[in-house]
Amino acid sequence: MVIPDERVAGYFALGIAQQTRQTVAIVCTSGTALLNLAPAVCEAFYQKTPLLLLTADRPPEAIGLGENQAIDQREIYQNYIKESRNIDADNTAPQLIATVVSDSIALTRTNGAGPVHLNLHLREPLYNMVEASNEVLDLPTPLPQKNHEAVLSLQQKNMVIVGLLQGNEKLNNKLQKLAKRNDTIVITETTSNQHGEGFINNVDSLLAVMQDGSAYAPRYIVTIGGQIVSKKLKEYLKQHPATEHVHISEAGDAWHSLGAKSFTAVQAEVDNFTWADVESTSNYKAQWQALQAKTNDLAQQYLAALPFCDLKVHELLANSFPQGANVQYGNSTPIRYSNLFKLREDLTVNSNRGTSGIDGCVSTATGAAFANGKPTVLVVGDISFLYDSNALWNNYLSPHLRIVIINNSGGNIFRVLDGPNKVQGFETFFETKHNHTAKHLASMYGIPYYFCAAQAELEEQLKTFFEPGKHAKILEIKTDNELSAAKYKGYFENLRNSRQ
Repeated sequence: MVIPDERVAGYFALGIAQQTRQTVAIVCTSGTALLNLAPAVCEAFYQKTPLLLLTADRPPEAIGLGENQAIDQREIYQNYIKESRNIDADNTAPQLIATVVSDSIALTRTNGAGPVHLNLHLREPLYNMVEASNEVLDLPTPLPQKNHEAVLSLQQKNMVIVGLLQGNEKLNNKLQKLAKRNDTIVITETTSNQHGEGFINNVDSLLAVMQDGSAYAPRYIVTIGGQIVSKKLKEYLKQHPATEHVHISEAGDAWHSLGAKSFTAVQAEVDNFTWADVESTSNYKAQWQALQAKTNDLAQQYLAALPFCDLKVHELLANSFPQGANVQYGNSTPIRYSNLFKLREDLTVNSNRGTSGIDGCVSTATGAAFANGKPTVLVVGDISFLYDSNALWNNYLSPHLRIVIINNSGGNIFRVLDGPNKVQGFETFFETKHNHTAKHLASMYGIPYYFCAAQAELEEQLKTFFEPGKHAKILEIKTDNELSAAKYKGYFENLRNSRQ
């Protein structure tokens, strides 16, 4: 397939690899073309997603001499790549190149998946050099995994936090067993894709209600998988340091960022851990369960009285996603709003939380929809959508793709955060306020477009928007920026006031 915009192509490939967990190859020309792949490469590196980058380059003797489209491409992704190789394609035997490619594919999926870069030096003439070959390269099996078993030394107050992950039945079963212990709580986020009775899925809300933080603080922390969205949870754990923190990941990442006095990184598959199943008399889980029950009641009361705003939109969406859908959340506010709601277990949630950039949210969703063949819903803010609108410029938009744009006329997250909204020139330099919509973009690309600006309109649109059809669709929801920010802050203020 051919996608003209390299940045879009990189994220489109990321979306495919995210869904299939197989290596996806990206081919591009020399010069700034491969620099445009860099955001997707970086996201794939931190999200542990397998990509193979095949970049054309000018001959070594042409670099630095004023030749066209000739830049120094050696190690160009050096901080965000598992391995990079330069290959003189004209003077290397095809069999050797095939071996290098085969080994590189295996490396993309070994000891924590990630991108591998092959930089190919080519000399002119570049056209009509060889006849096309029908030979198929055998896909290799991943290289031997450096793997260990994590043995958890559970104590009286254990907190298991699951970060960014794909669904994993074996892991989910183990987490459910852990969650039955009196001394253990399991915290998940929407991007964890793990569900179980007793799991805590809205920890930010609970922390707002919590009166005495030290009484709920863990002694033993286990983190599993990728990045954690909740900044509030990270800050809470730093304020109340645990005795020990164990992090389990296939790459053995030393993510010691939660302030514990002792830290251990274990390189293991995320479901490869055991613990001594000893009866505990701790009431640690009961404390958190009581807090969650109180929080849920308060949250429901607040949501029931909400006017039409971003928070209300996310509540309505959470109850309307089609059965078995893949939901792609954009960065900034959408992914944070998602964690205030318990999504159904039949849904799969993805988000570019490796580096948390807004630059490829739409492109990744288009690749995901192309790969998975099931309903794929992108929930994205207006700035993220407009920034990545070239994602619509390709011939592979799946009819299963539904794009929901929440348009509050700018970067509303900066109204939510304390600090930026007090700076002179806030609307220009932080919020980047605008009056644009997606209407004409949708028309240009021939995508059916829907618009609403009130709750009754949205409820009516949601009755049919997700129904199967022959084309991708866009639903743009217009909300008030000041009201949305005020109601989001009010949600947490209401919870904090319950401490009295």
